[in-house]
Amino acid sequence: MAITPEQSDYTSIQERIRPKFNTEKSVGEQIELGALSAFDLTIKPLQPFEEAITNSPQNGLPFNFPDYLELVDFTGRAVLANKRGAIDKHLPPILLRLNISTESWLKNSTQFEAKYRSSFAKGPPSIRRSA
Repeated sequence: MAITPEQSDYTSIQERIRPKFNTEKSVGEQIELGALSAFDLTIKPLQPFEEAITNSPQNGLPFNFPDYLELVDFTGRAVLANKRGAIDKHLPPILLRLNISTESWLKNSTQFEAKYRSSFAKGPPSIRRSA
């Protein structure tokens, strides 16, 4: 168990804060180790944040990243201190702990597609191997 969400390994919040997990590589390694005999599903990245709900079809999460972080932080603080997943009520808010300024976040979130489009242009890979 981690003390804070950003320290919790193998979670979507950690992957959103500091992307580093390569799902395709991990599945391949698990197949090679014999932990998986085959994997024939499409590997998909985490859904992006779309900032707001719109009348048009949406493919991402209809809220922004800072609100997501605060929701995770708030939920962890609402859990009883003696239960798994509880966040110490004396810790500063997650945005302060991560040193994320509003200006920096807005710049990164509004330019995400331009910066990372090539990573998703071909679509997610599919892995299929047999042991």
